[in-house]
Amino acid sequence: MTEEEWDFEEQRADTEMTVAQLLEETELTPESVITLDLEFVPETEEADTAAFIKALETFGYLASATDPDGRVDASVLEIPFTAEAIWVHEERTTKIALSRGFVPDGWGFWEP
Repeated sequence: MTEEEWDFEEQRADTEMTVAQLLEETELTPESVITLDLEFVPETEEADTAAFIKALETFGYLASATDPDGRVDASVLEIPFTAEAIWVHEERTTKIALSRGFVPDGWGFWEP
């Protein structure tokens, strides 16, 4: 899949909805600081795991590929729990992923 084919608007809307729901249903606030974890899966057998991890690390992400299914995990430490902050990293890593044969498979977070 290419960047042109990916639906960034839907992805962002899903993120905004999820964050709004969690802010409403939990004790999280926009001032809460989290470690954001993003997951990616190979779209094809030609997906370049080494290049993907190197690119993520170049942008400051902690990245690893330890699953036998080829999943790559990327983390960014200490960001505010806002849709805007999450989206900055989600959009950037999605673009990096798509150009190397991977697609996003969701995100989660840890509260330090």
